[in-house]
Amino acid sequence: MLTIDHLTAGYGRRVVLDDISVEFRPGRIAGLVGANGSGKSTLLKAAVGLIEAPGARIEASGRIGYMPQHAEIDWDFPATLFDVALMGRTGHLAWWQWPGREDRAAAAAALMRVGLQDKANDPISALSGGQRQRTLLARALASEPEILILDEPFAGVDKLSQDTIVGVLRELRESLTTIVLVHHNLAEVAEFCDDVVLLGPDGIIAAGETACTLDDAAVATLFSLPGAAS
Repeated sequence: MLTIDHLTAGYGRRVVLDDISVEFRPGRIAGLVGANGSGKSTLLKAAVGLIEAPGARIEASGRIGYMPQHAEIDWDFPATLFDVALMGRTGHLAWWQWPGREDRAAAAAALMRVGLQDKANDPISALSGGQRQRTLLARALASEPEILILDEPFAGVDKLSQDTIVGVLRELRESLTTIVLVHHNLAEVAEFCDDVVLLGPDGIIAAGETACTLDDAAVATLFSLPGAAS
């Protein structure tokens, strides 16, 4: 479970989200959809503590795994896929500890889960867009999260990578993981997201079970906004 109450957040003096409250439930895939600049990434970053949110109440029922946008990563950094997956174990280690056998096994298992075990020792600079996204997902999976937060996990992916990512998310849903993701394609959100949150420049337009929330009125409001989802 991830509960966010009275979240106001932004960058410097620019407020992006103002008094937002929303709840994400375990065993559900929730899609966060909205126009460019509506605060989708800001909400996720506040939830994982990457930006300050004074006055907000953010409660997580367990360990959070976070998959950032691939554009935020330096893909020329001299690291292998295994190195990146192993970074997901940081939260399991004290500051003075090196990753052990259990950590290396978790990283290897995460790469296998996303179908990249044969590329574990390849440099990340050689990856395609879809492989980059699957590598970032493996890093998040290696942390063994109860809550998984993904910022545009399908951006720039091929069909194989998209199908792999969706398959992993569905498996995690069965194990009662709380899953929150940003996506721009409403048809795909309707296909595999149980819940949806529609964000506009003035806050939440609608939120709830996808089948009930993606009605004509909510979609019309969303599409009327500049930079709206497709």
